[in-house]
Amino acid sequence: MTSVFVISREPRTRAAITGYLRERRYDTGTAASYDQAMETLAGRWFDAVIVDVQGLPRGEEGTSFAQFNHWLASTFHQRAPAMVYLLHKGARRPHFRIEGAVIRKPFPMEAVGEAIRELVGMPGRDGRDHGLDLDLASNTLRYGERQVHLTNIEATLLAYLMEHEGEILHPRSLLVDVWQYHDAAGASTLVRAHMSNLRRKLREVTGANDPIQTVRGKGYRFIA
Repeated sequence: MTSVFVISREPRTRAAITGYLRERRYDTGTAASYDQAMETLAGRWFDAVIVDVQGLPRGEEGTSFAQFNHWLASTFHQRAPAMVYLLHKGARRPHFRIEGAVIRKPFPMEAVGEAIRELVGMPGRDGRDHGLDLDLASNTLRYGERQVHLTNIEATLLAYLMEHEGEILHPRSLLVDVWQYHDAAGASTLVRAHMSNLRRKLREVTGANDPIQTVRGKGYRFIA
């Protein structure tokens, strides 16, 4: 299956792109930082890599894009994946050590699809389909003919769970990646309340058990 790796510290950007790609049967992986990306890319091959070119949040340490750019070139000097770079409108274009397509933000999602198709072609198919369609532009969840409106945080939370399908996610991790909080105090209570509302809406739209599993003492897991 054709695989695409998405790097962005913005949960909604990652979720929107991976959701779009998965609907079209691309295999996907994600990272919320350049450090996470290097760890994953060092051990697994992806046909294409989408990089949201961003600076480090104020006051935080980590690998900068310039360092990541250099790492890419040194790691993939013999054979490089197809590259797609996301840049803010008006931002100065860096010197990319591995050339690729450049998409300016904001952008229609089809711009990503067009770039990926041109670079690596159409995906293979594995037949996986859980029937849920999450539209992050309108925060609408559809299942067949039924649909329900989600709050902004519910939509982001579900997108993140779907993005990490099969993984057990601890409330502290959800608080950092979905809520963008760095203080995990009260994580379980806050996450549990929103998870309860999300599950109710999932049952409402699917008419059956929701696909979110609670793993006692560890967290939550999305299982299609």
